Amino acid sequence: MLERHDFIVGTMVKNGFRTSLKGFDQFCQCVELFSDDRSATIESVYRKVAENNNCTKSSVEKNLRRLFSSSDACTAIGNMFGMKFTDAGNKEIVAMFSNYVALQRDNYSY
Repeated sequence: MLERHDFIVGTMVKNGFRTSLKGFDQFCQCVELFSDDRSATIESVYRKVAENNNCTKSSVEKNLRRLFSSSDACTAIGNMFGMKFTDAGNKEIVAMFSNYVALQRDNYSY
């Protein structure tokens, strides 16, 4: 069985997220942190990811925005849920992707 991190990475790759961008690994970290603490704010998640990557919170936000726009994240996430999902911000994309990961927990182990 896959580890959760490998499941997240595989799901991102299958849905067209570009692995070459800094935001790819940072998004994985955001999803893991948000999945672990559903009451976390996006700012606290960004702060932890920034600390882990020796950068600023605003750099994390910018890197995610670039990843999402280059990967058409809204369409990818909409397809994962079988719905139209357009014009969402970083917070909504992180939350929706985390929800998908939670719903698929039978496919991976912690």
